Amino acid sequence: MRYLESKEQSAELLRLTLPLMVRQAAAYHPVSYTLWYEHVAGINPPLSTALTARLESEEPLTDEEVYRLYDRHVSERDAAVLDHLQQRLQSLLDDTVQTFNSAGEDTGHFSRALRESRSDLTQETTVAKIQQVISRLLSEALRMETMTQILAEKLDGRTQEVKVLTKQLQQAQSEALIDPLCEIHNRRGFLREAKMVLESCAGLAGSALVLADVDHFKQINDTYGHLLGDKVLRSIAGIFRDNIKGRDIAARVGGEEFALLLPHTTLQGAHTVAEQIRAAVARGRIFRDRTQEVIGSITISLGIAVGAPGESLDTLMFRADQALYAAKNAGRNQVCAEGASSQLPLHADARIEPVPREAGADPCAE
Repeated sequence: MRYLESKEQSAELLRLTLPLMVRQAAAYHPVSYTLWYEHVAGINPPLSTALTARLESEEPLTDEEVYRLYDRHVSERDAAVLDHLQQRLQSLLDDTVQTFNSAGEDTGHFSRALRESRSDLTQETTVAKIQQVISRLLSEALRMETMTQILAEKLDGRTQEVKVLTKQLQQAQSEALIDPLCEIHNRRGFLREAKMVLESCAGLAGSALVLADVDHFKQINDTYGHLLGDKVLRSIAGIFRDNIKGRDIAARVGGEEFALLLPHTTLQGAHTVAEQIRAAVARGRIFRDRTQEVIGSITISLGIAVGAPGESLDTLMFRADQALYAAKNAGRNQVCAEGASSQLPLHADARIEPVPREAGADPCAE
């Protein structure tokens, strides 16, 4: 959704939003801010109703609840906007086709007039007859000129409208399907892309799903602050992007949870990709900007499952999730295959050291 508030209005909304966010257990991230911004701005009545009802319990909102509310009242709304724009574009195309059909009818009428005039001139004619033919041709030519000008104006208008709709469509699609913090697919975008893979590949058999979770992420937020926590998530999302190619799909599907769908990939190949991601994250270090002191590290755990013939995405995700839990229970910072705060940051000057990708690494090598 595009917000139309001025800088002054948005500053006032920020002032009203922060006290509400502070009272919640959820982190200070863009998804959480979006909920409270739209609530205090009064631009999302269904969301405000849901928030008001939820706050009556006087229990702080958790990250999980924030994402659930966002998916239902923001993502679904943006998806509805996307569908509306698609329908408008289809209507515009239908109208353009109708305009061309109408032009074709006028052209046919002009062609008939030319044939009739030619026929009249091949017969015995008089001066009056010739004048009549000339008058008819001038009238038809003038009508065609007018029709052509109108058609050109209509087509020019349609072209401009298509450009506007295309831009709006791209923006709506981004807002509905892309995670605003990590700039990769959100859960909705992941499910939509996975469905397309399922349909085009006649199922998920032979496709691998990797689920990942940041180890001790709450401790990272509590120790270094939510701003640093957001940097961690963005850094990990970047590593996922660096290790996919072709039709691979990377997404942030929850607070600190990521997913990777690898079509036509064996268990061994998926393990190679997952291990490269795990190792790249583990090499990362949290540095203090001013002193260059290493003050922490990041690890993730990953679980893998490979699709079976006729299997649904839900069951594949369940099996990958079980493998992820196995990795967690085995000590974290590892890859397992199936069958195999509300306070301000404590370290405001902390940063993430960029993690270089290994030279020559093949993300899909088996």
